[in-house]
Amino acid sequence: MKRLAAMATVLFVVFGAASALAARVHMVVSPSAVGAGGVITVSASSSPCLPGDQVTLISAAFPGHAFGEGAVNGRVGGHGSFSVRARVRSGLRPGRYQIGARCGGGNLGVSVYFRVR
Repeated sequence: MKRLAAMATVLFVVFGAASALAARVHMVVSPSAVGAGGVITVSASSSPCLPGDQVTLISAAFPGHAFGEGAVNGRVGGHGSFSVRARVRSGLRPGRYQIGARCGGGNLGVSVYFRVR
């Protein structure tokens, strides 16, 4: 029984830490609306990503192919910050599009949205 309780505590700590990391990431997309083929910038002032690592931004709005959708890559700076310019696909239908991010083999657990007009 003690072993089971210890395992449950470890799982709680691991999942609780992952939630806390996601809460510390504040991604921003600019501009919030762009025409098809336009350029946006996705940035974060801090994240759990290590400086020098690659950050992968994932969205159906991006060209390329990763994780079942389009993707663009950028480099992580100090304190896990990043700023990545991305061109959205030309011919993209107007609508609201989601952007997620990954680094170090894991999902950051946050998303931002922008509109294609």
